[in-house]
Amino acid sequence: MPIKRSVAGDLPHSMRIVAKRTGLSPHVIRIWEKRYRTVTPQRTATNRRLYSTADVERLTLLRQATEAGHGIGMIAQLPTSQLEMLVSHDGPAGDAPQSPVTSEVTPSGLVEAVFGAVLAMDPEAIERILDRGSVALGHIRLLNDVVVPLLTRIGVAWQSGELSVAHEHIASAAIRTYLGHLARPAALHPGAPAILVTTPAGQMHEVGAALVAAAAAQQGWRVVYAGAAMPATEIAAAAIQNRVRAVALSIVYPADDPGLGAELLRLRRVLPVEIVMMVGGRAAGGYHQELQSIRAVWAPSLGAFLEELIRLRQ
Repeated sequence: MPIKRSVAGDLPHSMRIVAKRTGLSPHVIRIWEKRYRTVTPQRTATNRRLYSTADVERLTLLRQATEAGHGIGMIAQLPTSQLEMLVSHDGPAGDAPQSPVTSEVTPSGLVEAVFGAVLAMDPEAIERILDRGSVALGHIRLLNDVVVPLLTRIGVAWQSGELSVAHEHIASAAIRTYLGHLARPAALHPGAPAILVTTPAGQMHEVGAALVAAAAAQQGWRVVYAGAAMPATEIAAAAIQNRVRAVALSIVYPADDPGLGAELLRLRRVLPVEIVMMVGGRAAGGYHQELQSIRAVWAPSLGAFLEELIRLRQ
């Protein structure tokens, strides 16, 4: 069977060649095709993809536009001529003003843009887009309306196989780094109350705790961030030494850890009674009975957590 030529004198390109020329991974190219219909490659008799030179040029323009902060979902269907104008208008990624396509920064648009950067495995773009959103929305709204739904979307995409382990790890590291910057405010009142933020033993997923730490810092709390998987006795020792008013625990995965209930009970026993225990995270509801028995404050959302911080300060 003869190979069709996409343009006169030009052979169609294999996935490997396209990935090399565009700077996109094969996984991202396939996702963009399936979800956003960015290009429609030819297929061989054995179902291998073959791309035209026009496809390669279009995918390259889309990569450049997403690196500049445009959400793939917002630009995927633009004609190639408009993509060329968009990229030309932006100039080097991150340096140029927003184009008319994305002049109105919205939470959903930011989630889309960051998810595109996640697909591209581009941690710098993830942080750059979050920075833009912080300027447009403010820190608290960015955390509540962008980062929270973004983390949910990444988790669902990872569980469904849309994202690989490498995608999830790179995204988590970039978001955790960004949240770490927000958790260290430039100025803090000398009398600011302190809160220790961590995850209990067995809970290795740390991004939820980093989100809580950033939110508390933006509310004027002095945050003592202890990372992930802290044993109960170590949490109590750090809380006592830092004279914290509250301990915030993030429980994300798993939701059925057989040892976590005992660990929460142990922490309540060794923690001074005046220190409030606050628990949140996607899997926290699975331990509702244990949380009730230790009189912990369950914060089912970031908004509920912030409300509890306000109440504690009053």
